[in-house]
Amino acid sequence: MLASKPLGTVTTQRKTMTDDISYSYPHTPSQDQTVTTAGSPASAALVAFADCELIGVDAQKMLVINRVNGKQQFIAPPVVEALKTCTSFDTIENHTKRLCATRPELRGQEVSVGSTLQQLADAGILLMGETIQKRLTDAPPRELAPSRVFVITCDRPAAVNRLLESMLRSGNLSRHESLYLVDDSREEKNRTANRELVDTFNLRSAKDMEYFGADEQRELQDKLIEELPEHEQGIRFLIDPQQWRGYKTYGRSRTLALLLSVGYRAIVLDDDVTCQAVLPPVQEEGVSFTGQHQAAFYPDLETLIAQGHPADFDPLSGHLQCLGQSLGHSLRELAGGEIVSQWLHNTNAAMLNVLDPESPVLVTQTGAWGDPGTGGAHWVLNLDERSIERLVNAPHGMVDAIENRCHWVGCTRPALHKTAVMSQMTGLDNSHLLPPYFPAYRGEDMLFGAMIESMHHRGAVLEYGWSVPHLPLDDRRAFSIRDPIATKGGIELFSRYITGKIDYNDASNPEYQLRNMAEDARRIAARSDSNLLLDYRAEHARGTANALYRLKSQAGKATELPSMNWQLYLQRAIEEVEQSINEEQSPVSIQGVPKDSTEAELLDQFRGFALGWAAALEAWPAMRSIVS
Repeated sequence: MLASKPLGTVTTQRKTMTDDISYSYPHTPSQDQTVTTAGSPASAALVAFADCELIGVDAQKMLVINRVNGKQQFIAPPVVEALKTCTSFDTIENHTKRLCATRPELRGQEVSVGSTLQQLADAGILLMGETIQKRLTDAPPRELAPSRVFVITCDRPAAVNRLLESMLRSGNLSRHESLYLVDDSREEKNRTANRELVDTFNLRSAKDMEYFGADEQRELQDKLIEELPEHEQGIRFLIDPQQWRGYKTYGRSRTLALLLSVGYRAIVLDDDVTCQAVLPPVQEEGVSFTGQHQAAFYPDLETLIAQGHPADFDPLSGHLQCLGQSLGHSLRELAGGEIVSQWLHNTNAAMLNVLDPESPVLVTQTGAWGDPGTGGAHWVLNLDERSIERLVNAPHGMVDAIENRCHWVGCTRPALHKTAVMSQMTGLDNSHLLPPYFPAYRGEDMLFGAMIESMHHRGAVLEYGWSVPHLPLDDRRAFSIRDPIATKGGIELFSRYITGKIDYNDASNPEYQLRNMAEDARRIAARSDSNLLLDYRAEHARGTANALYRLKSQAGKATELPSMNWQLYLQRAIEEVEQSINEEQSPVSIQGVPKDSTEAELLDQFRGFALGWAAALEAWPAMRSIVS
């Protein structure tokens, strides 16, 4: 057993594999573009406590086994509890300072605490940053699949026209194997207008675009059902518009794009972007392993556009730089050489420990220049300190800065993620088995990202250090800071449920994992009403508790900012979220649910969705084989 003095019991919010720790960098939106070097500790070694098995032996000791190197040691339980707070890479000195500052019983024990951590590092119990640095070294380049580009749209021909014009200006369209417009428009006049726009585009483009509208979609659906009659339920659940009449089918068009790109790398564009790459107002060297977004706030659209710095490449080519490539080769390309170990500072060690140089880059994302694309105004509550400083110091006022949706949101350099989210231009390596999107409702991107992580444990998600203009033609200022802050649940609850069950040491193939998720959906559908309600409440409470933890952390930092408005906003958020935890939640309160719905009706509807989704997942590999 470790001979040093026990550190004492430490209780803290436990981090997940996809948690991020933020960097902060000075910036004001009016400044010229700046290139900086990321902050990092001195050259001292970085260590973290990650990927260890913990076996309780008795009240005095636990057996800790490091899964990376096989080292094991008996450690006092209070020491283990303290180590659970050391999951991000930092120096032993910094870990020591934080522990002694946050635990009253450790004040004045810096020498003992530092000695204990050093002994654990020497014994091989702590994960060393240089281990990750060496692991994520260069890998040979892969032979990449050809690319297809998809514009997805629904009843917005004016936006489509603007996007297609920008694609003609961007050039390099002939490098892609195919271009598609996937039209989910409800109104016939908009479908006609979109088809005509494609015809006009083809008169001027070096590469023709295919229009894929209602007739073409029906033809594909009929073909799939004819060849896979045993999977008709799952096919219709995913792509039959009649199944989703009255719903906003955000995911249906994306699933169609996946069916049209089996075996290819796909780049999917929302219709309200323009095809150009914009550099961030602050740039940094190297690669980020935190995936932390930053934001800047502009008083109006004219200022935002005027202060944009166009890149010297088109975003379609930019996406293809690393999409489908091995992680090791991508990191070397993006870093311009070797990985620097200090880039790992403050990054989640467990997440990095899953990856290796052969990990495929399955998804690529970009930032947003303009509308952030969020479904509300309260996304700012999760920003890093420097972005919040920009927000509260915005000359046009904090409220308008949030609500006018004239922002930059993105990364200051290429950033590695473990879980994908949707960007307004997203790259997907569909030469691998990727899951379908849930056809309707918001949150389909979170579910898609969770499923990819479950199916491809060692897959990587890369966000580039540039953005695309996202300039919706419809007015979205209806998103208000006065809207309720506490969320009521939705698809994101199931997304968190999926990622919470992942065994990152499971080497099962992706199709097996997909079948497991289908079986899980059927199992959940068979649960009683009372158990489903308790499942909903429990999962909702977990998410709300995590949100409360983040809000209280923000509130602790807010006292350093000269903004009473921000502090009051945080206090209101904390009060609303605490009240939400205290209440017995019910699915009848989920946003978008008809007001006269009963719990029984909603649970029956949920069961229908779960069974349909299970059938869809079971059908998906066969559907892909038909269209490949």
